[in-house]
Amino acid sequence: MTTIQTFPAVTIEALPTGLFRLEDPTGIDGPHIIELHPAQVQVLASMVGFDMPDKTRRAIERIHGRVQALSTRAKELAGLLDHALHVQDLDVTPEAQASECIALNLSEVLKDLEDLQAPDLVPTPDAKPNPGGQMALPV
Repeated sequence: MTTIQTFPAVTIEALPTGLFRLEDPTGIDGPHIIELHPAQVQVLASMVGFDMPDKTRRAIERIHGRVQALSTRAKELAGLLDHALHVQDLDVTPEAQASECIALNLSEVLKDLEDLQAPDLVPTPDAKPNPGGQMALPV
């Protein structure tokens, strides 16, 4: 991986610490240096319109569809087991609990995938005012 890119008057370097250094040697008072955390780079990229790569987005959409189908089937299974437990008086309590757990976890995975597909950047409501504002990534 290339760790240094140079543009007219700006050098971008990936540092061993994980930060990115931007250096402009043409400053009147000497070079201007800014070090950015990867999360700051992500916010900046989103602000200028760079989104998730198409390949990643398509993979997430495929996984989302598969997990959604599994979640639907797990909920159907939970309903069938609940019917067997309460109407037919069969002892399927462990199976019913397992299917409910599976359905719950799959629905949580679906929420996570939906968050990945549409990461919104929103100002942090209780952020202290600072020059340039305060942005937060969704959690």
